[in-house]
Amino acid sequence: MSNTGHDGEVVECPNLTTTLTLNAVASRRSILGNGLPIIRHLPSRTQRLIGPWCFLDHIGPTSLNPDNAVDVGTHPHTGLQTVTWLFEGALLHKDSLGYEQIIEPGELNLMTAGYGICHSEESPPGFSGPMHGLQFWIALPAEHEDTAPAFSHHRDLPQWEQDCAQLTLVVGELNGHRSPAQVFSPLVGADIVAREGGELSLAVPEHFELGLCINAGGATLEGSTLETGELYYLGQGRDRLRLSLDPGSRLMLLGGEPLSQPVLLWWNFVGRDQTRLENALKDWQQWPNTRFGDVPAYQGGPLKAPALDPTVRLKG
Repeated sequence: MSNTGHDGEVVECPNLTTTLTLNAVASRRSILGNGLPIIRHLPSRTQRLIGPWCFLDHIGPTSLNPDNAVDVGTHPHTGLQTVTWLFEGALLHKDSLGYEQIIEPGELNLMTAGYGICHSEESPPGFSGPMHGLQFWIALPAEHEDTAPAFSHHRDLPQWEQDCAQLTLVVGELNGHRSPAQVFSPLVGADIVAREGGELSLAVPEHFELGLCINAGGATLEGSTLETGELYYLGQGRDRLRLSLDPGSRLMLLGGEPLSQPVLLWWNFVGRDQTRLENALKDWQQWPNTRFGDVPAYQGGPLKAPALDPTVRLKG
């Protein structure tokens, strides 16, 4: 989805590699579009990145009908991949490559922006019902940030039972399992569901920065309570997570190798320096063009980019 903030803030995303820790991220609640409640976990004033993950919206839970349907108009992205993962509901993706794809729970939409792509996101026609899910952005490494744009949809993802939980590997690698979705740096995104509750002991890569997003229910890690609707930053240094999961709990484990590169984020653009962001903005202001193509399947106008203050300068 689009970062629909209107302040045009330029956000520097430093690499916050640390030893192991356990901190709740200072998240923000807001309303997207026609009334879709979201919790914006990343970027936060206290946490910009977790590995290469640079953006995370917790969508809902809410109930939608045709009067308050999702309708995020055509907008651009650069330098990132979007990961869409739903627990309830459905979304319709349309993009400038010509893809139209409905996503439902248990399926993955992965869009690689690379040098540049445009897309829209809507509720499917006539959709009514609950809506709940996550959307992430993965910052592409510098050597891949100008890669050709692409889109893929995956229904067959690795799943396995472990202790009290069912795990689905959405992207990356974990415990000998590998997602079919193409990513460009070592990372993990895994959905953990414990319907009956209990204890889970999960081996994790010790060199990864890790986070846990608590999407339903609750959990305990190392004697600390993890509450619904929160994102927790775990730092680096653990080779195993020992979790006590409440009945009905649902968590997302995310993380990866920290990027040893600066990451700047402004509106819907990710880049290694401000010139890249400025050039992307100029190209978007001349839409449509060879970089940011039209999305003819979307019936509506494009989103307008907030102004970028030319006096604001950041060091990578």
